[in-house]
Amino acid sequence: MKTILTLTLCLVFQMSYAQHLPWSAQSLKSGWERIYIANVGYIDMPNTMEMPKGSYSRMMNHMYNRYEVVSPELVFQQKGLSTYSSGAFKKYGRVLLHTIDNPYGDYERLNFNIYSWTTAEKQEINNMLKQTTISDLNSIGHKLIYWYPTKLEKINGMSCIHVKYKRQMGNNPVVLVHQYYFQNVDMMNILIISYRVNETTYWKPDFDRILRSFRITNIR
Repeated sequence: MKTILTLTLCLVFQMSYAQHLPWSAQSLKSGWERIYIANVGYIDMPNTMEMPKGSYSRMMNHMYNRYEVVSPELVFQQKGLSTYSSGAFKKYGRVLLHTIDNPYGDYERLNFNIYSWTTAEKQEINNMLKQTTISDLNSIGHKLIYWYPTKLEKINGMSCIHVKYKRQMGNNPVVLVHQYYFQNVDMMNILIISYRVNETTYWKPDFDRILRSFRITNIR
């Protein structure tokens, strides 16, 4: 009886996520802006952040080219950086969105069953992503400080691979990074959220809401 009850509860739990995608939009908070991303969906930007523009945007694109990194489709940064406001450089917070296109069928569906992966498969993807992250960080002069076990999660009804770690450049403050890999049949949308650990109280409430706002509407 206990086994049957457990299986029933698991089935109900999985069905609760089998809602029609995309989920309805969360209410737009006063002062925030809803940003629509071509061929992806939308996400909300708080009034503590801005999108790069002007000479600062050009400088960032030059940096991406220098490190042979494809420019992200979306960037949120702390407000004031584009105008080189001195106060803006006292904090650090970023939201990035990268999209990778591949042949149809290379990726799982957006609502794939996160409970179908075996322990061995999850360990394999954890090891692969950890080694890739270490290599990528080393190439830009950063080091991995702490790695959290990779998880399969549901975010706003969408299945994703959640990577979390702490990184550091030189003696600068340690940065906490969350990377969410959303598979969508022939594209991968990678949402990256990062901020300094010693600024968690300042950034976390806004960043939690940013994550809750993200919707992929171009569902394959």
